[in-house]
Amino acid sequence: MTDASDQSRLPLEQRIPPTSVASPSQMRLDPNERDVPWYKPTFAESARLFGWRWIYFLPIFAVLALIVWVTMRPSMIQFALAWWKLEVFAIALPVTLAISASKNIIAQRKEPFCIHCGYDLTGLADNHNCPECGRSFSFAIIDEYRRDPHWFIERYKKRHDVPRADVPFHAGAIKSRKKSRDGT
Repeated sequence: MTDASDQSRLPLEQRIPPTSVASPSQMRLDPNERDVPWYKPTFAESARLFGWRWIYFLPIFAVLALIVWVTMRPSMIQFALAWWKLEVFAIALPVTLAISASKNIIAQRKEPFCIHCGYDLTGLADNHNCPECGRSFSFAIIDEYRRDPHWFIERYKKRHDVPRADVPFHAGAIKSRKKSRDGT
């Protein structure tokens, strides 16, 4: 829903962005460390978390079966060529849905996990170190990472670009207060 009128039809709680429960700046990391590893699920984990969404690939298998069938029966090539738009659609739609689902695959994990190595932290106390990689973790930061890992990582990279609140900075020269030609 990209249209503004479509947005106004949604209930208020769906229009307002969710409140941030944590920030990458709250992470306790070594300040000299530049390349922080981030958890990305392996293929096996993605397959497990993908769940029922594997059904998206059934049309692709049908098109591949049609191609194999046509190669065995050359007289059916014209039949397959006549339906090429449907075949492209049968491949493009599932691939698009699979890509969309794979972007949100980390949100499918329900248990707490280390955002650096993916270790399952079930049963461990909050604000401790991960037993696998030794980095500190917080359940609030894990929830924020789970919501949108790409945005969280981007915020982490940009955390030093924001000026500190207690340090004054030069905002630029003050422009003269001459009246402009258009009267404003």
